[in-house]
Amino acid sequence: MKLIDLDQQMFIPVVDETHGGVTIEMKMTVGEFFARCCQGFEPEVVEAIPVEWILNKVGDEETYTLKYRHAWGQLVGLWTNEQEV
Repeated sequence: MKLIDLDQQMFIPVVDETHGGVTIEMKMTVGEFFARCCQGFEPEVVEAIPVEWILNKVGDEETYTLKYRHAWGQLVGLWTNEQEV
């Protein structure tokens, strides 16, 4: 499964034929893009913990004990191995 951030900003090139084919860029979120360009399609929204957040917490000695850092390290390792397949 791959997840995307619906709040991520993106730039969409739009050709304005009324002004001689001038190309402009519209700024919108991925969610706004789906709403405008894929009417009727609603992507499944699930909560996700970014791997980068986990990796930052693994190194935070004040917040987590060695036991938790080891477990989270194992989870990230398993995830990494699955991504390589």
